[in-house]
Amino acid sequence: MNLSGTVVPMATPTHGSRRSVDDEALRQFTRKLVDGGVHGLFPGSSIGEFPSLTTEQNRRVVRIVVEETDGEAAVLAGCCDTSVDAVLDNVEAADAAGADAAVVVSPYYLGTTQPGLERFFTAIADESPLPLLLYNIPPLTGNELGVDLVTRLAEHDTIAGLKDTSGDLTYHHRIASETPEDFLLFQGATQLATASLELGADGLIAGPANVFPGPLSTLYEAYAADDLAEARRLMQAIVTPFVTATSDMPTAAAIKHLSGVDGLEIGGPLPPLPELTDEERASLAATYSRISEQVGEPTV
Repeated sequence: MNLSGTVVPMATPTHGSRRSVDDEALRQFTRKLVDGGVHGLFPGSSIGEFPSLTTEQNRRVVRIVVEETDGEAAVLAGCCDTSVDAVLDNVEAADAAGADAAVVVSPYYLGTTQPGLERFFTAIADESPLPLLLYNIPPLTGNELGVDLVTRLAEHDTIAGLKDTSGDLTYHHRIASETPEDFLLFQGATQLATASLELGADGLIAGPANVFPGPLSTLYEAYAADDLAEARRLMQAIVTPFVTATSDMPTAAAIKHLSGVDGLEIGGPLPPLPELTDEERASLAATYSRISEQVGEPTV
């Protein structure tokens, strides 16, 4: 699998009071991101609130995103669950929908060991019809994919790469250094974007790209073209203020609100996430305006 660039871990448009997916808003949102120039879409991410949606809702989200993308960007379908068979069912559904790869997070709730995680991912990879990206986000799962484990799993023909949201640059560097050259590595902590690219990352899975898809895609492209000054400018103009503004609130809730500020209403957060306070909404709107002035986006 050959993929690099900026991938969006998509928020999921919903009818908040009905706790249902807003299909039409999802189509509009997908087109906005694709037209913004992103290199890939990741429906079913944590920002997409996958644990708060039913299995069928998550699968419908993937189907709609694939249809609306129509081959213009890669679709990495979130296929996360805690049992091997449930994950494989999700992967098969994503494959049938036309996704390019499946993203599988380390299992959560039950504590396990590195051999247990190896057993889990190997069982999935042995039967998966799609290339797999491992997803390491230990603060949310409680189960870290250790470097030695990832290097062993990287030898499996079906395991194509890793999304790393550990926030640990030493870990990221070791993965880049100790896995095969064709093993894909994406940084999920956007505040580490340029540092990770310098360490050999293939791209970014960037939450801020939900709101600023064009500039976040340009950030990667500037770095790839050795325009480091532009990459650093975009880090300072967008990423740092965006991450700072959203760090003390649920990311999915913040991004959904910011999408509305940007002009496309995609609903509020699903339970168990809280609604934002009036103060939080005002703070996010002010941050959006400041960023927009820096990057030439329309302001509210």
